[in-house]
Amino acid sequence: MALTAKQEAFALHYFEHGNAAEAYRQSYEVEENARDSWIYVEACQLLDNPKIALKLQELKEQAKDLAIFNRHQALEEFEAARQLAMKAGAASAAVSAVNGKVKLFGLEPKRSARVEHTGPNGGPIRTTDESKSEAELIEQAQKLGIDPAVLGLVGGAEEED
Repeated sequence: MALTAKQEAFALHYFEHGNAAEAYRQSYEVEENARDSWIYVEACQLLDNPKIALKLQELKEQAKDLAIFNRHQALEEFEAARQLAMKAGAASAAVSAVNGKVKLFGLEPKRSARVEHTGPNGGPIRTTDESKSEAELIEQAQKLGIDPAVLGLVGGAEEED
């Protein structure tokens, strides 16, 4: 037996996104206020359906064949470009073709992550100099009841003889 239109749509959505509940929502007429638990049960039952399981297996095989064909074709084109560049004495073009092969097969080295730091609300980091002059530090120490001399500040209290 063939799949119904909704079952076919479910299989395609599930294959594309890998989310059974979302595939169910997109393929069947589900009300917005439908309970998630109900949707999960319905979606799981569809995944257990042998016809849908067979359709998903067919889709996987088709995708695998297409991916191999595309990768193989790209490899052949990179190699043809490399050979043509070598014959023409265009070393940089040959290197570009080799780099294309490296990227095609995921052989390029891992790059370190770039980390950007930002200030409040994603804005720039504050870079103003908020250092205080010695006079300001002495004044602040005195307000706090600290002898500025204890802090090594020149304007501190005079030592008693």
